[in-house]
Amino acid sequence: MKILMLCELYIENLEYQENLLVKYYMKHGHEVTVITSTYENVFDYYNNIHDNSKPEKVYYDHGAKIIKLPFKFNFGGKIKKYKNITPIVEEFKPDLLYVHDIMPNMLEMLDYKKRNPHVKMIMDYHADYSNSGGSWLSVNVLHKIIRRKVYLDPVRKHITKFFPIIPGSGTFLTELYGVREDQMEVLPLGADVDRVQEVKKSGKRTEIRERYGMKDHQKLIFSGGKFTELKRIDLLLKAFNEINDPDLHLIIVGDADAANQKYKEVLLALAGNNPNIHFTGWISNSEVYEYLSASDLAVFPASQSIVWLQAIASELPLIIGDFGGQSLDYINEFGAVLEMKPNEITKENLINHIKSITLDNQAYNRMKEASVKTRDKYLDWNYLINRTFV
Repeated sequence: MKILMLCELYIENLEYQENLLVKYYMKHGHEVTVITSTYENVFDYYNNIHDNSKPEKVYYDHGAKIIKLPFKFNFGGKIKKYKNITPIVEEFKPDLLYVHDIMPNMLEMLDYKKRNPHVKMIMDYHADYSNSGGSWLSVNVLHKIIRRKVYLDPVRKHITKFFPIIPGSGTFLTELYGVREDQMEVLPLGADVDRVQEVKKSGKRTEIRERYGMKDHQKLIFSGGKFTELKRIDLLLKAFNEINDPDLHLIIVGDADAANQKYKEVLLALAGNNPNIHFTGWISNSEVYEYLSASDLAVFPASQSIVWLQAIASELPLIIGDFGGQSLDYINEFGAVLEMKPNEITKENLINHIKSITLDNQAYNRMKEASVKTRDKYLDWNYLINRTFV
C-alpha cells in the first residue's frame, strides 16, 4: 500500500508516533512518503522558534521518503500551512492519506480523494483538555471556528476514521468538533517493541547496572523527563529518601531547560549525596530503552509522557499520577499500572505503592506479566498499523 502522511514534525531520531508508523509500515512492505516541516529541533517546535528560510529538503528514513517544506504561513504556532502539496500528492498517488491532526493542507489531499474514491483518508488527534482549549479564545475561535469550520468541516465526511490517541482526545473531538463516537477509535501511541527485544538480547541491562554499582538482587526505579514542576519528580525523590532502602536505586533521565534551572537545583538538593540516586542527563531515544531494560519499576508522579508506554513495553510495572485527563485505564486491562488520581498524588501514596511492588515478589511478578500482556495487545506497532487500514 502507498501511504502519504501529513504532519507538522518529523525528526528521525525521535520516538514519536509518526516515526514508529514509518518504521513499521516500511518493515511490513508498504511504501511511505511523509510531508512535514523543516524543524530540526523538537524544543524549537514546541516553543514556536522556526527559521522559515530553511530550504525544502528531501531525504529517506527507514526507506521512506521524507519531504520537509517551509511554511507558507504560520499564525502563532497554532495554524501552519505549507505550500500547495497537490503536485506531491499527484506524483505519489497514495492509497491511504494519513493526516496527523487538523492541518490546512489536508484540503489539497481532499481534492485528490474526491477524484479517487477508492482512496481512504484517516486522521489521528493528540489534543485534549490537559494541553489545549485552556481559554475562551482557544475554544471558541481557534477550535470551534478556524480549525472546525474552515478546515475540518469540508473534509469531515471524507474521513473514514478518526484516531484519538487517548480517550480524552476523543472527548475533545466530540465536544469541540462534533465528531461522533462511532467515527472514532482510540489508537494508542504504542512503542518500538522490536527495539525492546533487541535491547533485551544486547546485555545492556547488566552493563548499565554494573556502571552504577548495582547487585543482581537490587531493584532499580526509572523516572525522569523534562525537569518541570508539573512532573513532580521532587515528590518521588522525597518518597525515595524516606523509604531509605539500600536495595533500591533510582535513576532519573532528562534535564531542565533554561526556564527550569531552579527546579533542577531543587531536585539535586533533594538527591544530596545519596549514592543510590543517579542522574543521567539527556539520553537518546535508543538509550531510553537501554535504561528501561536495566530497570525493574517505572514511576512518574505526574504529567503524561510517551515513556509511560515505553516502560510498559519494556515489561516494567508502572506507577503514575493522573492530574486530569491522562489516565491509562484504556490500556490497563491486565493491571500493569498503579494509578493515582489528582488528590492521591502524595509522597505517602508513592511510598506505599513503591513498597507494595518492590517488597512483594508475587505482586511484582503479577504486574510484570501484566505489562507483557498489555504490550502485546495494545502497544505493538507490528499489529497497531493494521488498525489504520480501515
